[in-house]
Amino acid sequence: MTRIVPLFISFVALTAPALAQFPPPGIYACTNGQGADFGTLSLFVAGDYDIASDLISRGQGQVTSSGDQVTAQSGPLADIALRGHFVTDEYGDTSFAFETSIGPLTCAAR
Repeated sequence: MTRIVPLFISFVALTAPALAQFPPPGIYACTNGQGADFGTLSLFVAGDYDIASDLISRGQGQVTSSGDQVTAQSGPLADIALRGHFVTDEYGDTSFAFETSIGPLTCAAR
């Protein structure tokens, strides 16, 4: 039993940074490169999302993440080739900067 505890602590310490890099679930307001409203991105656990926009098809899909990089794998965001990165500041607020086939998008927590 005493050998299991250090092994478990080592496992948690090694995997925690990777888990912390996944974009946090939440509701994000998105704007285009000119600052105009693009829509609302709802990001769920495990990379599932829902996008509500008048500029592209509304719908669901999935994104993948590697470190701070995010890529749309399916759904309306994949249709516009969404890829980019996210940053979480010292207050826990997350924002995204994306490139797409229809121009840049910025999304921030509501």
